[in-house]
Amino acid sequence: MGKFDKIFNSEDTSEASLTSEESLAAIALVAAQATFPGADADILESILWESEIFAEYSEDDMSAMLKKLAGIATQDGLGALFNTAWESMPDELVLDTFAITVAMFVVDDEVSDKHLGFLKEFQQALGLEDEEAEEIIEEVITAYSEEDEEVSDVDGELYESPEGYFTVPIPVDPQQGGKIDEQQGCVAFSDDFGVLLKIDYFPIAGEVAELVESVGEAAYLSSFLNNFIDGAILAKVPNSKLLHTESLEDEEAYFAVVDMPAGATISVQDNLGPVTRMNAYRGFLAFIAEDICYTVSSQRIYQEADEQGSLESEVEVIMDKILDFIETIEFAGPE
Repeated sequence: MGKFDKIFNSEDTSEASLTSEESLAAIALVAAQATFPGADADILESILWESEIFAEYSEDDMSAMLKKLAGIATQDGLGALFNTAWESMPDELVLDTFAITVAMFVVDDEVSDKHLGFLKEFQQALGLEDEEAEEIIEEVITAYSEEDEEVSDVDGELYESPEGYFTVPIPVDPQQGGKIDEQQGCVAFSDDFGVLLKIDYFPIAGEVAELVESVGEAAYLSSFLNNFIDGAILAKVPNSKLLHTESLEDEEAYFAVVDMPAGATISVQDNLGPVTRMNAYRGFLAFIAEDICYTVSSQRIYQEADEQGSLESEVEVIMDKILDFIETIEFAGPE
C-alpha cells in the first residue's frame, strides 16, 4: 500500500468543473499539498508561469484559478480534487503535468529521496512508465541546472556592498520570490524555494589584525566561526547542534555545518495547523579576503530527518554550494 493511496486511490468526487489548464494546475496543487502541506501558493504559481500553457494568464487569472482550486481541496479534499482534475485532463497534458510537478521538487539540482518516492506513486497514478518518468525527471533537473548557470552569467544583475568591499551576481530570481535583506555588515539572498545565501563581513584591523598575525589565520578563523555559531545559532535556535567542523587548507578557510530544527527561512502548515518553519542544515565558511573577514552561509532544507542523505554527503553538497557561490564574488577590500 502506497503512502499516498488515500489521494490517488480515493473515491471522493467534487461537483466542480475544471478546464484543461485548471486540471493541470489542480494536480500540481495536489502534489504540493500532499508533500508540503500548506505550502505557499506563490511557489506553485512561479512554476506555472514558466510553462507556455499559462502564457495567456494574467496575474489576476492565475490568482483566481489557484484560489478556486484551493477552495475545492479544502471543501472536498485532495482526493476529490485529483479525481475531478484527472477526469478533465486531456492526454496531451499528462507529461506536462508530471514535468511541472517534478519542477516543484528540484532543489540544488536534485530531487530528494523522499520526493522521488512520492513521484513514483504519482507517475503510477498518471499511468506513466518508469523509463518515461525517469527521462522527464532528468530533463527537468538538467533544465534547472542550465537555467541557474544562465542566471549567474547575466551582466548587470550585481549586488555591491555599501562599503565597496565586494560585488556579486544576485543569485535569486524575483519571480521565484527572490529577495535581498541588507543589514549592517551582512546581506542575505533568499527565495520561496528555500534558497539562502548569506554574506557576513567585517574589516580586519587594529587588535583583530594583531590577533590574526599572532595566532595565524587558521587558528583565528576556527575560533571566530565557532564563537559566531555559538552566539548567532546555538544560543538562539532551540535544539540546534553543531554537526561538522573542518579546516580547509587549500582555501585557507574554516567550515562548519549546523542542524537547525525549525530554523529554515521558509515555513509550512500541516493539516490546517499552525504555520511552522521547516528544518534546515546550515553551512558556514569563514575566510579572509582583502583584509575583510567573511562568513558565507547556505541552507539545505528538509521536512523529515529520514529524507536527508548521510552526513558526509550532506556536508559535501552544502560545501560545494558555498564554494560555487564564493567563486562568483569579486573582492575589493577597504580603500
